[in-house]
Amino acid sequence: MVERIALSFEYNKKSQIFIFVIMALIIIIGVVIVFLLINPPEVSLLDENNPQAFVESCVREAVEEAIGILSKQGGDINPKGSLQFEDEEVAYLCYNFNYYYQCVNQRPLLIEHIENEITNYIRPIVSDCFFNLESGLRKRYEVTSSPMELRTVLQPKVVFVEIDKQFEMVRDDEVRKFEGFKMSMSHPIYNLAELGMKVANQEAQYCNFDELGHMILYPEYDITKFIRGDANIVYRVSERASGESFTFAIRSCPLPDGY
Repeated sequence: MVERIALSFEYNKKSQIFIFVIMALIIIIGVVIVFLLINPPEVSLLDENNPQAFVESCVREAVEEAIGILSKQGGDINPKGSLQFEDEEVAYLCYNFNYYYQCVNQRPLLIEHIENEITNYIRPIVSDCFFNLESGLRKRYEVTSSPMELRTVLQPKVVFVEIDKQFEMVRDDEVRKFEGFKMSMSHPIYNLAELGMKVANQEAQYCNFDELGHMILYPEYDITKFIRGDANIVYRVSERASGESFTFAIRSCPLPDGY
């Protein structure tokens, strides 16, 4: 009987030790997970064998940021003629202050304008990207580069950024040269801007745009119209598949009070 009790006590003692070990491991793992969430390990995108990847990643992030601003503000980074809507300054694509008259198209070359806005916005960011790239490579290479020329090209569903810059890395007998850098990303900003111009042109001609009829013919797009009073209209055109949208303002054929 005594022996059985002793064995039972020994078994319980081992079980308790085992439970304590498991709990300690759980606590340690939990602390490690929390530490990693608070201080995630830094991942360097700089690969000396592939500077193009570093530049492309940096440019992509800058372009996404620029398009995010332009999409909410009618294609302008810093709108001048604008209407406040949902805490954003939304540029007018078509505007007329005088009563009864159709609006005048403010951005007949909207796509080209957006290309220039993106280029001007990302240029200093991309310049900093190259500075960081060269600084990192100079630890192991002799680096020389030429001034940078940058342009943005919008095409249906795609955004291209082309960078003309001669870039050379030299170490001992190893010489590597790059004549240019490119970035392309999928985005419907071209298509949405094109639809925005269609809306502006019809508002300029007819003081109206039939959004319901357009959505029947082109169900891939959604068009929402917000009436803001005194002939001010905010349009939001969206691509259903991606959820990307473009918002702009119109003021056409305003009527005096009482009409």
